[in-house]
Amino acid sequence: MHLGALPEHHDSVVCLTYDGDRPLMVRNRRRGWEFPGGHSEPGESVAHTARREAMEEAGATLDGLRTLGHYVLSGGHVTVVTHARVVDLSPLTGEFETVEVRAFDALPGDDELSWADGLYAHLLRELGLPGVPR
Repeated sequence: MHLGALPEHHDSVVCLTYDGDRPLMVRNRRRGWEFPGGHSEPGESVAHTARREAMEEAGATLDGLRTLGHYVLSGGHVTVVTHARVVDLSPLTGEFETVEVRAFDALPGDDELSWADGLYAHLLRELGLPGVPR
């Protein structure tokens, strides 16, 4: 995790969305619980990608969006990490892959997350955000 640093280019954006002090996550119909995020479209800013993905996947309107840094996966995929407070939730339309939206006191267990690699817990811990499992 490269805190505060923006890469020259990026492939995707993830938004660590919060309802107060509780992580707000979406359940992907095929994978499990995850934070909203996805690939950036050509010419789209980091903020626009984060807001679009949060609306599409969670029906979430964001406030206080901050860019926190980025990480690079072993295959070279670059993801920018953002953080925002959710100020409104609209009902899911069923148009996207999300089937449920929920705020958690702590992240779900690895067996319930889309990726059981510990990345989300690591990000929250490194960034000092609430919701890290005990």
